Amino acid sequence: MSQRLAEDQAARRAWAVPRATGSLGSIELRYLDPANPDDRYFLILSEHPELREAIERDFDEMEIDGNVFNPRLHLVMHEVVANQLWSGEPPEVWQTARRLEGLGYERHEILHMLGSVAVEHIWEVLKEGRRYDHARYVAALAALPDSWESLQRPPHPPHRSDARRRGRRRAASRTGRRG
Repeated sequence: MSQRLAEDQAARRAWAVPRATGSLGSIELRYLDPANPDDRYFLILSEHPELREAIERDFDEMEIDGNVFNPRLHLVMHEVVANQLWSGEPPEVWQTARRLEGLGYERHEILHMLGSVAVEHIWEVLKEGRRYDHARYVAALAALPDSWESLQRPPHPPHRSDARRRGRRRAASRTGRRG
């Protein structure tokens, strides 16, 4: 691998899953290896302190500032994007991230934009039975940020300690429907 490719790979991976300090419960984050997919999960979770309690309490959904979402699915989508960036496949994901960063978007919002494209295409494959179409995926990445902005909703749950929170726990004792 050339020096330039090695530097780009290192930058891409550091951007996808930054090293962390401090702790997450009893886990010392500095000892986690972003190259290990299991460790990556905890590094991503550490960037989402507002989701940790909801996940620990087994909530199926939570609300922050009027946005209702599944905290586990939120983290899974971050993992999907982190894994794409880590592997460099498809390469257009990193190219798009760099382009969006050049437009002034913050890293976390870019991850959400990339995740919105991934989730749409995963849905089409799993629920609609479509085949993965790389050209459509690349076109959806190219449509960012306009396609993201057109959703006219807050881009992602805020990362503030003062956010309003509401959670619904998954429990059989509920009225039979999952939260």
